[in-house]
Amino acid sequence: MGEGFAQGSSADLIAELEAILAELRRRLDAYLERGAYDIIAADEGFNFAGQIQPLLNELAEHAVRTREPAARPATDA
Repeated sequence: MGEGFAQGSSADLIAELEAILAELRRRLDAYLERGAYDIIAADEGFNFAGQIQPLLNELAEHAVRTREPAARPATDA
């Protein structure tokens, strides 16, 4: 399982992820706000968003593939 994470339920991990996502959004919003008058903050925000986007896209795409019918185990009906 994930290294560096406390052993807990999937619900616990989702709760941690929700908190992290909220903080990432807060930081992006701060960069966006400061970037309106600070070119360095605008550049930092652009780079920060560029680091976040591929990670979240990869996770979302994997979740979609996991939910596709072909990925589900066959069940006896």
